Amino acid sequence: MGRRGLLSGGLGALLGGLFRPGKAQASEQAQPGIITLDDPRYERFFAARAQVWSTIGTVDDDVIAYLISPEFQGAPAWPTNRQAFRTVRPAGSLIIVSDGLSDLFVDTDSQEPGFGCEVFIECPDLAGAQFADIRSSWQFDLIETLARNVAHLGGIQAPIRQHGIFSMELPAPATMPAHWLTQRGTVGALINVTVPGRPSYIEIDQDVEIRLVALTILLPDETEYVVAGGAERRADIAQRLVSSGTGLASPANRRSMLA
Repeated sequence: MGRRGLLSGGLGALLGGLFRPGKAQASEQAQPGIITLDDPRYERFFAARAQVWSTIGTVDDDVIAYLISPEFQGAPAWPTNRQAFRTVRPAGSLIIVSDGLSDLFVDTDSQEPGFGCEVFIECPDLAGAQFADIRSSWQFDLIETLARNVAHLGGIQAPIRQHGIFSMELPAPATMPAHWLTQRGTVGALINVTVPGRPSYIEIDQDVEIRLVALTILLPDETEYVVAGGAERRADIAQRLVSSGTGLASPANRRSMLA
């Protein structure tokens, strides 16, 4: 069954199912000018992403990946068959971030850095958590869903350019605390909240820059407030989050900014 993401901020709802068939397998013999997995830029992009995250916290050596690439099971294709997530450990917190949405598109001649971004969620409640607990968390489920929406949409550069911060409603993970759920059974979120002192871009190669895009969950009253008011209210909630010290993080037990 496909997941559905509801995107607001001028784009309306994603009415189609999230999943789509994966791209075709690489041909046995690469054509001139076609990018293959032995292109040295993959290693440079990987290292550049890790280097920037290491300025924020300790980057775990192991990544969260899949035995079988999700695209072979009907999920949206990433630029390569490798779909993975890193874990970064700032003091007293934990970040789960996609790693590969900004890779070069294999088996093409495109020089673009994939979908032009990596997405992340910061979860203070998972500080110190081990691999199995991170992988089974509702926080991982949410960022995995957002990453798949990015791939499904072919990137989210357009709404970011148009709105700066935009909002989504994502399917609620089964283990999501009930007080976060809207009456529609969804979880509201702001996409692309930024805070001073935290990088929002990575220069991953010469003249190649990607965005680091945060997912910040909203309580039901905040979600309804944003849905009813558009850009002004998105900016208002984002500013309240930053002013309160919460910033772009998603602590599980925070109080509403509207209380």
